[in-house]
Amino acid sequence: MTRASDTAKLLGAGATILDGTTISTADNTTQLSLTSTDADSSVGPVLDLLRDSGSPADGDAIGQIKFSADNDAGEATSYGIVNGILRDASNGTEDGQIQFVSMVNGSNVDFIRYGVGGDGEVGVIFNEGSIDADFRVESNGNANMLFVDGGNNAVVVGQAAPETTISGFTPDFQVIGTASSLTRRVASSSGPLLALAKSRNTSVDSFTVVQNGDSVGEIVFFADDGTNLDSRVATIKAEIDGAAGANDTPGRLVFMTTADGAASPTERGRITSGGKFLVGGLTTSNDSLESLQVYANGKVPLSVARQQDGTVVHFRSGAVNGATHGEISISGVTCTYGAFTGTHWSRLSDNTMPTILLGTVIENIDEMCDWYQAEFTVEATDEEDEYVRSESIGLPSGKSEGDTITHKYEGTDYTATIIKEGDNKHTKCKISDTADSKSIYGVFCAWDLDDDTVNDMKVASLGTHVVRIHKDVTVSKGDLLSSNGDGTAKVQDDDIIRSKTLGKVLTNIKQETYSDGSYTVPCALYCG
Repeated sequence: MTRASDTAKLLGAGATILDGTTISTADNTTQLSLTSTDADSSVGPVLDLLRDSGSPADGDAIGQIKFSADNDAGEATSYGIVNGILRDASNGTEDGQIQFVSMVNGSNVDFIRYGVGGDGEVGVIFNEGSIDADFRVESNGNANMLFVDGGNNAVVVGQAAPETTISGFTPDFQVIGTASSLTRRVASSSGPLLALAKSRNTSVDSFTVVQNGDSVGEIVFFADDGTNLDSRVATIKAEIDGAAGANDTPGRLVFMTTADGAASPTERGRITSGGKFLVGGLTTSNDSLESLQVYANGKVPLSVARQQDGTVVHFRSGAVNGATHGEISISGVTCTYGAFTGTHWSRLSDNTMPTILLGTVIENIDEMCDWYQAEFTVEATDEEDEYVRSESIGLPSGKSEGDTITHKYEGTDYTATIIKEGDNKHTKCKISDTADSKSIYGVFCAWDLDDDTVNDMKVASLGTHVVRIHKDVTVSKGDLLSSNGDGTAKVQDDDIIRSKTLGKVLTNIKQETYSDGSYTVPCALYCG
């Protein structure tokens, strides 16, 4: 029998074998070896399967490589096949496909296809034979870094099988995280990590960081609307929320849903970079300290319900589970407010903020409080429509309602119009300087520290609060109080509630004594 090494000697360059040839050996010697002694870098040994048909047509088989062996019945069986398919024979638009077929359970199964399919689809197809076959990608530290479970129709990251105990069903996509299966782990106790990243880099020489309003990533939920799977139901989107910086890029989360009959989703809520939760379509937070801001147009902004009678809302201070200082409760059809103190806004006529002792008696004066805002238009961006914004300001010197000013917002100067807030009930005030005054507004509660341009104060007028008593006055439980004319209170000269009555002493137990000898006691206020 002629060996492969001898065949090259028998055939000259360019020789053609017209009939089928079999190269056979009885040992482990290589049957066919292709050797090139060419010294350039262009082409090495070439095995060219050429179908030189005079009438090529779409769908023609180009060539086939078979891996065959006898089964235990002595039958020649092809255990693996590589097929070449001519998909488009048209000059200039030629298409081809390579198929990898393997024997599974006695039948040939089409496992992988590269190129163009019979329907014109371009790509790489795994498991075209649609059998219960798994697809596994192994990383350096995990044998199941990516696992496609053919039997459960699930994609799993991190382990070899999906979890079927998650709420009683098998999710289509699962990330099963452990310290060893997923990288970039902050700590070994961390859970699975799914990261969506954004970069504006277009080239190595042109580095552009993300900008305010850029979308970093989205999770979009679609449904079949009766025509196709193209109906966007809801979206969770992460955006840049301000100027990006080195390792301190601010971000916000935006939540969107699609109303009945709407073509696209509308924003319903967002969590800002500052931790404020805006609900109801608010896209910008007020410059206040509320962590939760709820907005509604023509509807009730917030509804709180409880099945049984009892407390509906708790008001706490300090830690999350700190002491309760107030509550709103329901009993039958009655709503009650616990530890209630009613306050009014007021301001000194010169807009100063001196030190005023808690419980100091306050009188109103014949001058109304006025609050102003700068109203300006924020231009549209790729992520947000144009909108009008208003921010509280102190009235600039020499300016009045309707004038225009330059107002800075998030580092940008805007031309703004001064508008006056609508208010017809809050008067300015002074520390009471008239004994038995009938113009008592209440007692000093606190300064409003949310604004650094207008020095508003809270004046307690109704409910319970401490009242500052003159040092030479002794009070008893049940005494009615009136102004002493120096910011403190005194015992009223009778027990009849009158226009000058400030409130009633609840106990003579002193709460605080000041350096001038005046002191505070709890009282029920009557001047609100």
